[in-house]
Amino acid sequence: MNYPPRLCYLFWIACLLVPQAAVPAVASAVEPKSTASLVVLPNDGRDLFTTAFASARQEIRIEICVLEDPGILGALQAALKRGVRIRAIVDRGKYLTTQAEQANLAKFLTAAGGELHLSNPIFPRSFPKVILIDNREFLVGSACLDQTTFEEYRDFAFRDRNAGDIQELARLFENDWAYSSAPEQTPPSFNPTPALKMKNLMVAPVNAAARMIGLYQSARKTLDVYTELLGNPTLQSELASAVQRGVRVRLIAPEVVNNAPESVQQIQAKALAQLHAAGIAVRVSGPTIDFQHPYMHARAVIADKKRVFLGSISLSPDSITFNREVGLLLADPAVKRAIAQQFDFDFQHRSHTFTAE
Repeated sequence: MNYPPRLCYLFWIACLLVPQAAVPAVASAVEPKSTASLVVLPNDGRDLFTTAFASARQEIRIEICVLEDPGILGALQAALKRGVRIRAIVDRGKYLTTQAEQANLAKFLTAAGGELHLSNPIFPRSFPKVILIDNREFLVGSACLDQTTFEEYRDFAFRDRNAGDIQELARLFENDWAYSSAPEQTPPSFNPTPALKMKNLMVAPVNAAARMIGLYQSARKTLDVYTELLGNPTLQSELASAVQRGVRVRLIAPEVVNNAPESVQQIQAKALAQLHAAGIAVRVSGPTIDFQHPYMHARAVIADKKRVFLGSISLSPDSITFNREVGLLLADPAVKRAIAQQFDFDFQHRSHTFTAE
């Protein structure tokens, strides 16, 4: 049937005037807004941590290398006063040799009702950087919670609400809590690791070696690596192998390791020279270390600008083989892009070319 032109025109006008709510909804192809966020230290300061602590309603669980910073501990103390339960596992070796950590944990944490465990000595070092807020969000990264970190260290922390990651990290924390002990108590003889289901989670010394090597081997064009420590022949061999298959490999590390004995300095110097000779573009931080020239403490890997690891695992001899360490393969595109861009910036502006003697 043919309608008069004037009637068709009036019908068209009426359609334009129909309220938007009356138009049938079309399924959106836009993904939901990400819950993930990233902090870059020392630039971004303590806010990501303190706001996370302030949001806690029931419990905060922390498994970390060092917990010493008064600003961080003050925020935890405030949570304790609100009735939030706080449990922390810190590295036994660091605690026993760091007077400031002992004093500040006593003042801000245990005196206020917080619970403290020292890691099981079955691990030469227990260096995870994991924080769980209730059962609804977590933080993972490379940052210890001491004053130096917020003053002059390049580090990252990643905050998210992924339910699978929370469940897995909580299971690991409860396991390690059961196999650690208060400072005045004798630790258990063993410390196993629970079964790990999430394929994006790396936990040393259980699955970290295979998954990190897999990440290195997946690179086809570029492989960028942040690490504080060097000396692991397996991981360093994989970096050299990547160069041989045509991958551009770049590495940022300190030339001199902070507060390390001469034996560690010798391992660092030897590894830097070997990697440089293998064709890896090596950049180092130092000798000046301050807020504008941070010490490169970060542990991250960016493969082909797409697959990104962030966590506590370094290229030290023990990190993937004997220590307790934790890291994640990230999924959030914006966070992955931010870490890759920060690497490019640090490579160009916050480090200098390593020159073998």
